[in-house]
Amino acid sequence: MGRIIHVELTAAGLDAAAEFYTKAFGWQLTPSGFVDGYLVAETGAGDGIDAAIMKREYQQQPAIVWLEVDDLDATCAAVVAAGGTADHEAQEIPGVGRLSYVRDPEGVVLGIRQPAG
Repeated sequence: MGRIIHVELTAAGLDAAAEFYTKAFGWQLTPSGFVDGYLVAETGAGDGIDAAIMKREYQQQPAIVWLEVDDLDATCAAVVAAGGTADHEAQEIPGVGRLSYVRDPEGVVLGIRQPAG
């Protein structure tokens, strides 16, 4: 369906950004076990989604919305058919699923994830 499940914020200064979000909003940040320069953020209990802060060298766009999809390959094909682009080959993260970045016709980067399982 394309439900929003996650958001990534990019930062030129990862440590400074981590300090800001921890002090300003109480986020609990932990380094990813899979990607250097990627901090997973627990944003608190209740309604909402968690986030991450990553080095801007990975993506230049300041914020990236992640969507959950049933079929990553079919979604990449649908994005291209609708006028967007599929920028990267899919990656597999154990226990998380297959994921990739795509762009809409305006160039906005979106993350898409097919859950593991």
